[in-house]
Amino acid sequence: MIHFKVAADGPEPLSVWFEPLAWEVVLDPGDHLLVAWPDFSPGPRFAPTFCHEPGRLSILEPNWVPGGEPGHARVWNSSGEEITY
Repeated sequence: MIHFKVAADGPEPLSVWFEPLAWEVVLDPGDHLLVAWPDFSPGPRFAPTFCHEPGRLSILEPNWVPGGEPGHARVWNSSGEEITY
């Protein structure tokens, strides 16, 4: 299972995009998300691809291929509540 934390450590909000679904979560400064991809997701076991720009982080699903079924990430907010797209 792949686990990682995404935090908005700067003075501005951070827009986190989960691709290819274009699901956006906006984190206020000091806030964070916990992200996991379960082992049972289909396809090869690749790490996610990240693209960071000022104020934005895009995360491409690790097992997504064009025409495939995306959306295997599980995401929790800083309160511990699971959020979905």
